[in-house]
Amino acid sequence: MEDMLTYVVKLTTGMIGVIIVIRLLGKKELAQITPLDFVYALILGSVIEEALYETTMPFYEMLFALAYWALLIYVIEKFALKNERFSRVMKGKPELLINDGIIDVKVMDRNNMDVDELRVLLRMQQIFSLKSVKYAVLENNGMLSVMQYASEEPAIRRELMDDDEYDENEITYLFVDAGKVEHDELERAGFDEKWLKEKLEKDTDYDVDEVYFAEWNRNTGFFAQAKDK
Repeated sequence: MEDMLTYVVKLTTGMIGVIIVIRLLGKKELAQITPLDFVYALILGSVIEEALYETTMPFYEMLFALAYWALLIYVIEKFALKNERFSRVMKGKPELLINDGIIDVKVMDRNNMDVDELRVLLRMQQIFSLKSVKYAVLENNGMLSVMQYASEEPAIRRELMDDDEYDENEITYLFVDAGKVEHDELERAGFDEKWLKEKLEKDTDYDVDEVYFAEWNRNTGFFAQAKDK
């Protein structure tokens, strides 16, 4: 009877620990879980499994392990939120895999991908030919975000415009994220910080230091939001 009570207490504590970890990770869909999040869950599962089946492990040791693991996750997530370089090391960053119809071979090699794997990811989005893809972004979770050429989109859009005409769905760049200038994005778009400051102020009346985020594309210009005062 005592062993059964210990098992119930440990299992209940384990469930509470899982809930805490889920809350620390934030409100994410399953498809948004990154490899780092998977590691969090994997180690948490190992801790709970050992505690349940290792009868000699005292209850307080399991409690300490869960508390420490939750604290460690919290610290890592908060530090990653505040430190862009650390976040990139721990979680990676989205990469432009197809740019204006051209596959970036360096990005493919860096992510140990071949063309067949890329085609599989496209087919999962009902895209069956590489030639129909204008842009594709490889997200942190391994998913692919795709923009097709206008001529490959549903008829309503194809009838309204050609690829050489005005197209508000041109790729969008995030030049300012959480108040920080994204220099990689600027370089990818062919601009620098001086251009960003001048163009942003001209188009939105915002100074770069006042902006929480600013995205831009070549046809619609800037869409920006100021920081909370």
